Amino acid sequence: MTATVFLGPSLPLREAQNLIEADFRPPVRQGDVYRVVRERRPRAIGIVDGYFQEVPSVWHKEILWAIDQGVKVYGAASMGALRAAELERFGMHGVGRIFEAFRDGVYRPYDAEDFEDDDEVAVIHGPAELGFPALSDAMVDLRSTFARAAAEGVIDDRLRDRIVAAFKERFYRDRSLSVLPEVMNAIAVPAAQSGSLLDWLSEGRVWQKADDAKALLEALRTNETEEALQAEAKSFVFERTTLWAQFVESDEAGNAGQSAPAVTAVEQRVLDELRLEPGVYADLRPLAVLRFACTTQTAVPAPSLEERRAALNHLRRRNGLWSRAALENWAQTNDLDREGFDRLIETEAIIEQQSTSAGAKLDIFLLDVLRSSGRYEALARRAAEKTAVDDGEGSRGIETLTPAFLIDWFFEQRLGRALPHDPYEVSKELGFATFEGFVAALAREYRYARRDSGVAAVEAGKVSTGTGAEKPGGCNADR
Repeated sequence: MTATVFLGPSLPLREAQNLIEADFRPPVRQGDVYRVVRERRPRAIGIVDGYFQEVPSVWHKEILWAIDQGVKVYGAASMGALRAAELERFGMHGVGRIFEAFRDGVYRPYDAEDFEDDDEVAVIHGPAELGFPALSDAMVDLRSTFARAAAEGVIDDRLRDRIVAAFKERFYRDRSLSVLPEVMNAIAVPAAQSGSLLDWLSEGRVWQKADDAKALLEALRTNETEEALQAEAKSFVFERTTLWAQFVESDEAGNAGQSAPAVTAVEQRVLDELRLEPGVYADLRPLAVLRFACTTQTAVPAPSLEERRAALNHLRRRNGLWSRAALENWAQTNDLDREGFDRLIETEAIIEQQSTSAGAKLDIFLLDVLRSSGRYEALARRAAEKTAVDDGEGSRGIETLTPAFLIDWFFEQRLGRALPHDPYEVSKELGFATFEGFVAALAREYRYARRDSGVAAVEAGKVSTGTGAEKPGGCNADR
């Protein structure tokens, strides 16, 4: 049986097919590895690209299950490099420079900064019908390109680091060599140096993700023998936890959460109102998770290292703790020693475990929390008033409001906060099923808030904020 490879924007499919005969599939998402092992029993699996925003990402546990079933799993370039760095000690095979950088925590020659952010490999890409074309440049490709420019004497190391730092500050969807002139102008690079670098780029740019994807395919090709693919001794015992059993049951049922009671359209509008109050939602969501856990009385497995890391990342995003110093200062301000901080992260990870287990049922428990706390009526009243505004004016103007404008308005004016580092991740954390649903809720909120102000929605939609939050039609985010 040939290997299965999950591939997207990192390397064109036609080029990959010229390198190896394999069962090529779109970017991986949660459940794909489990299903391909169950249905096809491939000798090996290669993970290059994977979704991470529109749908749940490939689960560490299903990769471990595949390894336990005797399937060799390789990762490189993008989502595969991330998972391989996390699971190498359990037998997943990492390939390429990007994997090594995530594993070692440094992307040379940028030794002065920690290399650990997922957005280093994230890009925006077009639909499958067009072959998942990348519509932005990955940070790792930019790093490798400017490192090569410095090594060849086109720029010096100091300018290399300044340019990379400027790109790193941009939202990942807004990173592209097409905006390099704008970036260099912003950091006052002399015209002569700018011209030399731009001239060099036509021949000198580096496609690091593509190079690592090719290396993975080569590893699969050279290991495509019975001897090389014999089962290896595993360094772990796969535990079939309650959460795993629920995952398998949901997958085999064909639709996780299918048995959850249906949420009516009116109730959904009430939940949207709640989610537009991030602080209140963050306070009430754990209560809904607790209700689910008490009702189902499911066993809670100890959180894995990966689940703890995800909980830590969530905490950092929620509180704007982007640097190590900010995190340490936050812990000190909150009177947390190491033991207390570890306990907090473990609890957060357990809450996320139970939330994943609840699936669509969590909305039902959220509605129960709202009703029992006396909050439901006010939210329902506000939702009804919004509906009346929409019915009275139709959808006129809403379609012209750009996501960038709405996000700027909501966070900076409505909430009085700084713009989030990743609006797409925030929409998920607020419980919206899709980013489009989040934007639609923001549009309704804007119309409602401005109903008596005389501000024309059509005019507001023309404002350009430069946040990079617009989402091209038919595009998805990918690592």
